[in-house]
Amino acid sequence: MGHLKRLAAPPHLKIHVKEKVFTICPSPGPHPKFECIPLLLIVRDYLGYAERAEEAKKIIKSGKIFVDGKPVKDPKFPAGLMDVISIPETGENYRIIPIYRRGLDLIEIPKEEAGYKLCRIIRKMHVSGGHLQITLHDGRNIRFKELTEEVMSYKTKDTLKISIPSQMILEHLRLQENMYGLLIKGPKQGLHGRIVELKTDVVYPAKPLVKLSTDKGDVTSLLDYLMVVGSDKPLVKLP
Repeated sequence: MGHLKRLAAPPHLKIHVKEKVFTICPSPGPHPKFECIPLLLIVRDYLGYAERAEEAKKIIKSGKIFVDGKPVKDPKFPAGLMDVISIPETGENYRIIPIYRRGLDLIEIPKEEAGYKLCRIIRKMHVSGGHLQITLHDGRNIRFKELTEEVMSYKTKDTLKISIPSQMILEHLRLQENMYGLLIKGPKQGLHGRIVELKTDVVYPAKPLVKLSTDKGDVTSLLDYLMVVGSDKPLVKLP
């Protein structure tokens, strides 16, 4: 399918209401269909480098738009949470971050911050050869041949700071109290602050909860909606 009905599109997309019936449908990729922004919309509607889809496609297919340090030529590429959008010709760098009551959006970041991203660990498993493999929220798989103490300490819902595009692990952020967290889903998406309490000792069907101290006051949300983004302060620019 090449297009998506505007009425069925995610509410965070910047689409002109009642102007068009269809909008671009993202390709299968690292982020879910309703948790991403197609690259064509970023070039045309978010950054304003084109007025029509045809113009945006030419810019993208010429390799001028980089995602996580690599040129991407697919106009339907699904860019999502924590992805870094760079335009070398202009020196601009943006990160996709959830903003409270607006959903996913682009915020401009300094050049030194464009060399890394934060990724949430969503899966940890042993694979053939006795290696350990972790899967990150953006579809990356990192395999470890040597099972060191540091590698074995990685747990699901922890966060890794990795360099892009080399994918080297720079820092490990554990999910624990007093760390800095960001809500990436749910009705309170975009709020961020210090983790005050983790309620993990719950009985099914109840789900683990987290309590954050934010500038909007203390808020409680599902633990599945939380991403650790720093220790004393966030490692990435937040709105």
